[in-house]
Amino acid sequence: MPYYITDQAAGCAGWATVKEDGEVMGCHDTKQAAIDQALAIAQAEGSEFVGERQLPDAYRPATAEDVPEGRACGNCLFFDESDVAPDGRAMCQRWMEYVDGGFYCDAWEPREDERQVEFTVPQYIRTAAEQGLAYHADGLSGDGVTAQTVREATLMARGEVSEDKAIRVSAWAARHAADLEAEGARPDEDGYPTPGAVAHLLWGIPTGVRYADAVAFWDNLAERIREDQERYMVTPVEPRTEGADVEFRTFVGELRQEDDGNTFVGYAAVFNSDSQPLPFIERILPGAFAKSLRARKRDIRAYVNHDSNMVLASTRSGTLRLSEDNIGLRAEFTLPDTTYARDLSALMRDGIVDKMSFGFTVPRGGDRWSDDGRTRELREIALHEVSVVTGFPAYEGTTAAVRSLEAVCERTGMSVDEIAQVLERLAEKPQETVEAAAPNLLELKRRQAELAAKKVV
Repeated sequence: MPYYITDQAAGCAGWATVKEDGEVMGCHDTKQAAIDQALAIAQAEGSEFVGERQLPDAYRPATAEDVPEGRACGNCLFFDESDVAPDGRAMCQRWMEYVDGGFYCDAWEPREDERQVEFTVPQYIRTAAEQGLAYHADGLSGDGVTAQTVREATLMARGEVSEDKAIRVSAWAARHAADLEAEGARPDEDGYPTPGAVAHLLWGIPTGVRYADAVAFWDNLAERIREDQERYMVTPVEPRTEGADVEFRTFVGELRQEDDGNTFVGYAAVFNSDSQPLPFIERILPGAFAKSLRARKRDIRAYVNHDSNMVLASTRSGTLRLSEDNIGLRAEFTLPDTTYARDLSALMRDGIVDKMSFGFTVPRGGDRWSDDGRTRELREIALHEVSVVTGFPAYEGTTAAVRSLEAVCERTGMSVDEIAQVLERLAEKPQETVEAAAPNLLELKRRQAELAAKKVV
């Protein structure tokens, strides 16, 4: 059985040598000591040392007592059987690592085909959508109909409705019931159809005798979908914040509003463009996102400022469309009808907000560093999310920090790396860092005194 090393093992303060099934073989103060043990055991058993473990601690055999029945990597949404390693393990699109189908972790989600509510769109609703499209083509829908509504009505006329659309139809019908009180909103009234009546038809709601049936159908379907989603809801695993962290990069670039007023296009990443000092220089190579984009089981979402409570769109619902072109990672998304999305739309329309960002991890072997550690090339990226950001770009903030450090170096005689390392440790463990840095602070004071003395002379 293969062996790993990790600094995330429960019960070990430092590094650990871990068997593939999660058993800790030994705890160590240094990474090298863990590597030495893993190599020794693997050699003695005729096994192999795989390297640093990227999977979460929750990864364990599905037969363990604390694993809910029926949950294993082999029936997880993220298990990609089209990408199999020589030892038979398949790629997990959640962690971008090969996993055993008989194992499990707390990020498990059911396959879409196992939890999706089955339903057939009634013919009278399909007919309503067809009639709405015909009225729209005749110019009777007014100015309020979006391109998204027309696209979804076209699919509905063919009997195709997503779960997201079904939930939105139910909510839309409740909000717009008053529109049918206007003269001409019903088929037997003069002036039919009003723009409000056409909108109802495009949303799959006939305004005649089948109106109540349609509303009941959409309400019932929306409730079934919500119950199904709650039944299969799994507490998500938080992104890793140490080791192979989820990283974020922000770019100032094109972010434009399309003609329908509800669709935006922008670039969340740009290829072959040197970053500002991080303190290292980083560039993303073309094709870096290709594997993530091919992983159709992976749901990637668009947020506001990386806030999962402010969702704008998702690939699974079809409201977020991601692709690579010769510029970079292109994101096209349709805004939901929410207060924060409408506010964001106004800010983007006025040019106040024009930046996008993305959250990612780098799978093993996905990046390459220069010998001096000053340059990093990202060749393969596991994409987690994209965001529209309203604050300042992270790169600009980093540049300001580097300039400030350079000024400190001039005054103290210390190197940028020495000061940066102290600042990083201080952010993570303030008390321990202050205690450990006491001798360095005394040395800093000594240097400052020497410089002051030279100026006086």
